[in-house]
Amino acid sequence: MLMMTVLVTAVVLGYAAFTQHAWEDYYITLRSSRNMVEGHGLVFQPGERVHTFTSPLGVLVPAACTWLAGPGNEESALWLFRLLNAAALVAAAIWAWRRFDTLGTGWLGRLVFYGLAFADAKLVGFSMNGMETAMLVAFVVWLWSELEQLPGPRPWAVAAGCGGLMWTRPDAFILGAALIIPHLFFRKKSGGSGALPWRALSGGVLLGGLIYLPWFAWAWWYYGSPVPHTIIAKGQVTPPLDVASVLLIPWRSMTGDSLLRDIFLPTYWHHGGWPAWLPGWAYVLSLLASLGWIWPGLAAPFRRVSLALFIGSFYFCAIILFPWYSPPWTVLAALALAGMVDELAGKDAGRLRAGIARSLGVLTVAVQVFVLVLSAWEMRSQQRIIEQGMRREIGLWLRQQAAPGDTVFMECLGYIGYFSGLKTYDYPGLSSPEVVAAIRGGAHRFTEVIDRTKPDWLVLRPFEIADAAKPENAAWRHYELVRAWDKRGELDAVTVLPGRGWVDRDAQFLVFRRRP
Repeated sequence: MLMMTVLVTAVVLGYAAFTQHAWEDYYITLRSSRNMVEGHGLVFQPGERVHTFTSPLGVLVPAACTWLAGPGNEESALWLFRLLNAAALVAAAIWAWRRFDTLGTGWLGRLVFYGLAFADAKLVGFSMNGMETAMLVAFVVWLWSELEQLPGPRPWAVAAGCGGLMWTRPDAFILGAALIIPHLFFRKKSGGSGALPWRALSGGVLLGGLIYLPWFAWAWWYYGSPVPHTIIAKGQVTPPLDVASVLLIPWRSMTGDSLLRDIFLPTYWHHGGWPAWLPGWAYVLSLLASLGWIWPGLAAPFRRVSLALFIGSFYFCAIILFPWYSPPWTVLAALALAGMVDELAGKDAGRLRAGIARSLGVLTVAVQVFVLVLSAWEMRSQQRIIEQGMRREIGLWLRQQAAPGDTVFMECLGYIGYFSGLKTYDYPGLSSPEVVAAIRGGAHRFTEVIDRTKPDWLVLRPFEIADAAKPENAAWRHYELVRAWDKRGELDAVTVLPGRGWVDRDAQFLVFRRRP
């Protein structure tokens, strides 16, 4: 276990040191964290009580790190946050190891789990780039481990897992439900009592709700609603759920026409620049993991975690699956696959079957490490050229050029919004009730939102700019181009750049100012 702990620590902190990557959304949250530290309240814009973050712990922990490092020391504060997140991942790794001990999981199953989970590009990346991922993963593993506790789960520990999930993400009750519901099934091969631990589960869930209640009540009082404004804003542009399509998710997953495969793929892989065989490989892994519960010979704990992934797929395959949503489901998939490989290579397996299982297990981990290395190089280049070299600089330039009280419209809110310090009108309105109101009023295109909000500045990518010659885009005639940033040449100078299609989307920005 000591070697595993050292390896997990080395991987996540080594990734952070190599890439220095800080995600765009981290700076959206950090602006509220910093305002809290500086006495302006837990708000994005002083004087406006708008709930512009999703995770309570994701804003409060960075606020504590900012307070310790000092409000202007963003890099130091982020490194404190990274160290805490690394500790959360190490804790998750230890909890899983101890549960494997009680379940009798062999070395191959452990190799597959730790290789798939802690070398996953999105899990490592979003744990180190300022998101709440590491904390969410830690609570997921805690709850899974406790539910498989022998002779049965303890109510207080179930409550800690459920409450922690909710404090990390308000939609994490779906994760908790997905983990708990399978315990209604597969009781006989649990290794303990066949009776369902109703008292522990019901008591733990209720107590977990009480743990989350203080934040729920405070947010309702402070912001006027317990629902984060980010969820409201994204809901304006999210297609409505089609019940028939949701019910067909298992079939769509079988045919590869769902987001299930995304849980083993790198960030925004669909923009291109990755090996052509990778989506197929990820599809096979995710499908096996989500259907492992059908296999009667699989031990009950791993059938349950596979069913948890299957249940969860009805949720994450029906929404816009942003890449930082995937890691907890990747962990569940890794657990299911670990159990399956371990069963295939078990003591009753023949030499041929065991050899095939070992070869496939090692190959699976090797591919995962390969993708992590490529992703690290991609994020290092993206951070150096795009985030630090351009978006941060645009924000600082606006801070110098804009007048007090000026407003700015953009889609990418994080770096530009944080470093400019301006009042922002972002699309779809994560920080701006005005934009949400405009969209509700029928302004769905950028041009229409700009026409209603009339910002002083626009920061846009070239493909986001409408043709001003068309009558319906008359709002653009009120703006003039004042500055352009173009990093395509620097990207071309990078010898190998995986995921180039996604990085290219942010390679150019144009800044417009409203005409007097």
